[in-house]
Amino acid sequence: MLLNVIERNRNGSSLWNELDRLHDELSEGFFSGGGSTRSYHNPPVNVYINQDDVLLTALVPGFEPSGIELLIIENKVQIKGTNKNKEGQAGYEIHRQEIENTDFNRTIELPFRVDSSKVEAKFKNGILNVKLPKAEADKPKKISVQIEN
Repeated sequence: MLLNVIERNRNGSSLWNELDRLHDELSEGFFSGGGSTRSYHNPPVNVYINQDDVLLTALVPGFEPSGIELLIIENKVQIKGTNKNKEGQAGYEIHRQEIENTDFNRTIELPFRVDSSKVEAKFKNGILNVKLPKAEADKPKKISVQIEN
């Protein structure tokens, strides 16, 4: 497995991206309770944060919104995608395939718990944008100091 990572790194892939991918593969069982025999790839994601929420953007071209599922547990977000369009081109065999069309299962850990009742997810042109508001319990609270007489 490590040799595979090193070999991919020589071909221009970032070692950190590969470590992130390996971490996600090893973490898959966190939500499902076990491993899976299905083939997965991890779509690239960006995570932006401010004091009130997180904006997660995932590139999922070729997937339909109905094939994408979000699961939120405390400070973890799991994004699953099922691609129903897995067939190739009629009358052709694959010579080279770089465009992923396999299912995916990605778990991202956030720096705080999420208020799942206020999550907003939007999908347009193969880009998934998810706004994840911080849970009230994790927001800073201002406490006034009382003066004793």
